[in-house]
Amino acid sequence: MISKSELVQGIRFAGERAAAAATHCKDWDHQLGHQWTTGDAFRHVAGTSGGAAGLYPRLDSGALSGLGVGQIAEGNARTITKLNEMSKDQVIQAIRDGHNASADFIATVDDADLAKVVTLGGYEMPKAEIVAQIWIHHAIAHSYEASARWPIQ
Repeated sequence: MISKSELVQGIRFAGERAAAAATHCKDWDHQLGHQWTTGDAFRHVAGTSGGAAGLYPRLDSGALSGLGVGQIAEGNARTITKLNEMSKDQVIQAIRDGHNASADFIATVDDADLAKVVTLGGYEMPKAEIVAQIWIHHAIAHSYEASARWPIQ
């Protein structure tokens, strides 16, 4: 299992990598392989980056497993729309600030609680690993998706 210090460092790292990708990505109107643009993907990362304190306590309840893909997509769309008026620099700062806030929260969580195995949808793993999925892998995956321009010509 990922240790608390690795998790906290990883969340900060993911936020900085997402911010760097957003900073160096020139065309935020680039259409991705689905309905989102590059800017939408970075707004999504910004909108979710600070949510650890709100989501973490809900991992024990099982309520999150009841959310369907449609409900998640609707929530993502609302978050992206709310951030549409933010400038590129504001989105980048929100990514940094949010990841730092989530890392700060996780630093306060008890090690035994982070090690508790829970089920979340198709995941059955320690809460620390679910947090890593959401605040490390998720942010990096969307940032790569948003900024990758393949094939390179």
